[in-house]
Amino acid sequence: AEQAARAEAERQRGELERVFEQAPVAIAVYRGPKYTIELANATVARLWGRTREQLLGKGLFEALPEVAGMGYEQLLDGVMATGIPHVAHAMEAQHDRNGQRETVYWDFVYVPLYGAEEQINGAMVVATEVTAQVRARQQIEQLNQELEARVQARTRELAEQERLLQQILAQVPAAITTLRGPEHRYTFANARYQQLVEHRVQVGQTVAETLPEVAEQGFMELLDNAYNSGQFFEGKEIAVLLAQPAGPPAQHYLDFTYQPMPDEHGQPQGILVFAVDVTEQVRTRRQAETMQAALLAVAQRRAQERQDRQALFEQAPVAVALLREPDHQLDYYNSRFAQLFPGTDLKGRTVQAAYPTLASMALFAQLDHVYQTGETYQGTEVVLPTTTAGPARYITFTCQAYYEHGHIVGVAVFVHEVSEQVRARQAVEATARQLRLITDALPVLIGYLDRQHIYRFANRAYQDWFGQTPAALIGQPVREVVGEAAYQTALPHMQQALTGERVDFDARMPYRADFVKHIHTSYIPDEQAGEVVGFYTLVVDITEQVLARQQVQELNQELAAINQELAAINEELTATNEELHASNAQLLRTNADLDTFVYAASHDLKAPIANIEGLLDVLAEYLPPGEQQPLVPRLVAMMQGAIHRFQQTVGHLTDVARLQHAADSEAHEVDVPRLLEDVRLDVLPLLESTQAQLHTQVARCPRVRLPAKNMRSILFNLLSNALKYRAPDRPPVVQVRSFCTATHFTLTVQDNGLGLSEEQQGKLFTMFRRLHTHVEGSGVGLYLIRRMIELAGGHIAVQSQLGVGSTFTVTLPRTDPF
Repeated sequence: AEQAARAEAERQRGELERVFEQAPVAIAVYRGPKYTIELANATVARLWGRTREQLLGKGLFEALPEVAGMGYEQLLDGVMATGIPHVAHAMEAQHDRNGQRETVYWDFVYVPLYGAEEQINGAMVVATEVTAQVRARQQIEQLNQELEARVQARTRELAEQERLLQQILAQVPAAITTLRGPEHRYTFANARYQQLVEHRVQVGQTVAETLPEVAEQGFMELLDNAYNSGQFFEGKEIAVLLAQPAGPPAQHYLDFTYQPMPDEHGQPQGILVFAVDVTEQVRTRRQAETMQAALLAVAQRRAQERQDRQALFEQAPVAVALLREPDHQLDYYNSRFAQLFPGTDLKGRTVQAAYPTLASMALFAQLDHVYQTGETYQGTEVVLPTTTAGPARYITFTCQAYYEHGHIVGVAVFVHEVSEQVRARQAVEATARQLRLITDALPVLIGYLDRQHIYRFANRAYQDWFGQTPAALIGQPVREVVGEAAYQTALPHMQQALTGERVDFDARMPYRADFVKHIHTSYIPDEQAGEVVGFYTLVVDITEQVLARQQVQELNQELAAINQELAAINEELTATNEELHASNAQLLRTNADLDTFVYAASHDLKAPIANIEGLLDVLAEYLPPGEQQPLVPRLVAMMQGAIHRFQQTVGHLTDVARLQHAADSEAHEVDVPRLLEDVRLDVLPLLESTQAQLHTQVARCPRVRLPAKNMRSILFNLLSNALKYRAPDRPPVVQVRSFCTATHFTLTVQDNGLGLSEEQQGKLFTMFRRLHTHVEGSGVGLYLIRRMIELAGGHIAVQSQLGVGSTFTVTLPRTDPF
């Protein structure tokens, strides 16, 4: 009895050691005050970078000197002294492995071990290396810090850009408005435009409703033509009467452009109006022209009063010069004219001699034409050539013939310098271009909303998020652009900004079901004349930072759950081992009895079946010919078929009995692509006769440890079944794939055949069960390969749909080392 008990104890010890060896965590047992390593499974030896021969029988800190002094001695001493287990998370250690010293991190538990007298004589450690998780967490924390620094830097940069944007908008010296639709409804008007029309513009109203006086003056036809044709229109010094709150309409002169704004499909959408009030310049020029006419009349009527005329010219607010004769000699010029070319003596010289820099201009031909025909010529915003450094100068001039005694004697030239007006218009145009370039280049969403939450400005970044061009967004309510859910999230912040307070907030914005962003947003109020008329919006995408923080939290939760599961597993291992021993013994006895019965039955049945087959052959020789008894050959054939099926059944029973013994045969590393090619050649006639397509993708995981004949049987049965149970209305297409994880090999065989119902799938792997009777078979093949797979520690599953096809998935454990 003692020997039996000792043998049983040794057997149980061996079972326990095998469980430790196969455990996916590092397990070791220490004994005595020096913590001599009594047990170390393969996992702990691999993670420590030692062989078990280098560990067993040696003290822990003798076998792992690099760990000494890192606090592990104190932890073990505490467990040995108090008997209280110690649990550690992500504790740092140094290990010499792979030829170098590495810093690693452990989650582990020290559990005290008791001797026969209930005295603590050792400790057991169960550990899991969490180096990858710790380093990933450290990297994520570092990335978060870097991202935070970048966000702060970007915030400062955006604040500076915002200040610059506000300055640019405030300094634009032009009236700007945008009109939408064929009715020309206002969607935006800047302060200068409102000032021009006495603050009558309200967003949503049409031009005809807001400014009925311009409709009467023909401007609506110009707007309609620009909208319908898509052609740019430019007007110079166009007169327009604008109504006043009190008194008669005011006369204005405008330089303006109508710029059509098509949508993304090129269809008319609206018009951008850009206008500069040049009323003062026109009035000045008109006064000059009036003065010119008066001066010419005086000169023609009173040639003899030359001195009075020259005095009048000298007082004129424009530059005046009188050119005589066909060669255009400078007969007279006032001081304003002389200032155009300071330091030059012009009296009596021809224009060409006095101004050689004008030689490249067509001016001389125009002077000749005026002198010869008497027709007036006018040049507008012409660059004045000069040899001195400095900005370009622009002039508007008139060349008009003047008479004496009814004959043309020369050309009067009246010059008005318009450099400031030209530069102002150019500055406005450049500012508009620069503003658009700056905002479009920024990787943030920049916009402007009025008090009605309607877009008045949007940069190009909006197009990437909402699929609409910036021009298309102008005039749209923010609720329609971002969606109801995102609008309700932002609404309280927008209302706060409209009270005059700057607002900064972070939020999760569900713009669409498939488009959710985490954003950091700033709302900057726009105050004009003490009233908040809208606010600027700056939106920064912080989705990546938020998701990274969430990932760190999830990893921490998963680690805590794993530690709890490991503790529960350790408690269950002891109870489960005893149940496994008893179950294994009972299964061994049952399998032996089944093998004996199957072998006996198959052996005892073979002889009677052979005798019946022989007697049937003899009987066939004595039966009457088929002409006399037509039913006889048919009955004989049916009896021979029944005997053949009986022999097949007995053979299958023998195969089933042999599976248990085959499980003990030695497994080898099988070359899956090569074996699959051999099986393809076996079923090649069936492939060709059915015109089937066979696609294979097994190069990613080409090897698995299994008896080669079993793997061949698995491939042959699955491939041949995919071809035999094909759909009659389409050529078969079969796909064979394999892939691996660290612990398993997976093989899938997919076809487009008849498919199976859920009821059929439940009966699929039953012995002698056939689900399609139109194809020859015994119903044993799938049962046999399932038994082969299960005996190898794997499993097989099927997913199928009637009329679509089936997918068989075979999963086997990987036993090769990692």
